[in-house]
Amino acid sequence: MALPIRNGTVVKHVLALLAASLAAHGLAEEGSFDSNGVKIRYVSEGQGEAVVLVHGWMGDATMWGQDATGNPKPKAPEGFRVIALDCRGHGKSEKPHDPAKYGAEMAEDVVRLLDHLRIKKAHLIGYSMGAFIVGKVAATHPDRVISLIYGGQAPLLTGEAGSREIEALAKAVEEGKGLGPYLMEVRPALTREQADELAKFLYSGKDAKAWAVAGLSFRGLEVRREDLIACRVPTLFLYGSKEVESTKTRVAALRPLLVGCEETIVPGGDHTTTLLKPEFGAAILSFLRSHRGSDGL
Repeated sequence: MALPIRNGTVVKHVLALLAASLAAHGLAEEGSFDSNGVKIRYVSEGQGEAVVLVHGWMGDATMWGQDATGNPKPKAPEGFRVIALDCRGHGKSEKPHDPAKYGAEMAEDVVRLLDHLRIKKAHLIGYSMGAFIVGKVAATHPDRVISLIYGGQAPLLTGEAGSREIEALAKAVEEGKGLGPYLMEVRPALTREQADELAKFLYSGKDAKAWAVAGLSFRGLEVRREDLIACRVPTLFLYGSKEVESTKTRVAALRPLLVGCEETIVPGGDHTTTLLKPEFGAAILSFLRSHRGSDGL
């Protein structure tokens, strides 16, 4: 798991090609709902088949685009309603520090979002942590899924949870000396002074404890292989050619087992820069259009 996408770096580019088919009205609708005692914030734009966007760890809904004031504003291609949520522990959603509030509850938030908006089923797109979350939805609520896009990751199969990066963040939070040591773990070339300064810039005012608790709960997002296979909907694995080898290996093992599964590799993209590439947005738009109105395979 690589460094999270930071606000202000990719938001001007990510999913840029989706804007070519914007719905006529311009402003995204913002709302929130109670998800088993935790307030979840979301934004919605467009009309038509629902597309739910689930961001990565330590990110928020602005990963998918933002307006001039910095608020999330996902782009909705014609014929689709695009909905982006702030996962619990992130963005403007509530940030409990109780580990029991995370794990599988993060996937249930997606289902409860659909319930709140009275949407029967949706196309689900998850990037990084978001791929874990939509994979859990696919395995536990296949009747709510039209299609799936796993960006920069594969679903977590039983026994696969665990990350040195997450453990480094949790340790830094526990020690209470700032997140510089965490950055030195994931960016070894940094000096302590550089890491401390960068951490202040990236994470000032953020609830790092909530991030750590969320990350350590990923075991609750693991799924059984047979449950994932049973969700027979169009599926796309979308990642960069420079993605980490562990992700490529997991995709290669899982893809042949899923009926009608596609793969798009973005040339030159790594876990962060893939979202900057026009091929990323183009692949999403093409896949959604190809499987509009789909009802399984």
